[in-house]
Order: sequence, then C-alpha cells, then structure tokens
Amino acid sequence: MRIGAVGASPYIYNTNRVSSASLNKIDAIGSDVTSGKTDFSGLTSGENENPLKRGETKNYADVLGMQMQMGMMNAVSLMDKTPFES
Repeated sequence: MRIGAVGASPYIYNTNRVSSASLNKIDAIGSDVTSGKTDFSGLTSGENENPLKRGETKNYADVLGMQMQMGMMNAVSLMDKTPFES
C-alpha cells in the first residue's frame, strides 16, 4: 500500500509484514476529540443554497432521459454476458 501526495516521495506500508514494533500498543483517543475542530461557518455566504425542495427536479426531461439511457446500457451489458452462445 502506498501512502503519499503528488510530488512527494511516498511512504510504502507493507500490510503483509508483522514486526515487534507493529504489535505495540497504540495511544487511546482522547475523550474530547472535537475540542480542536475549526469553525468554517463564517466562510459560507449562503449563496449556494439549493432553491429546490425535496422531490423537485430542475430539468425533469434530462433526468428521465439519463435514467433511460443508463437502463439501456445496463440491459445491453446483461445481454452481452449471457452464458449461451449461438
């Protein structure tokens, strides 16, 4: 398993290897884990709120067309995987 970011040298973690160090006890999680959280509520301005209510769709015809196309693609893939060849 590789752990790393783009442009940095990755840390290689071998999940199939056990050593004496990997069996040591780990520190317990503190009782108040939310005390160090950052409050990001001031960064939102409210302009990105969804104007649609639950169950409403802005462009129903496009959504229906996409669902029909996905259904057709699923049906084609099922027909291609039939075990009986003629």
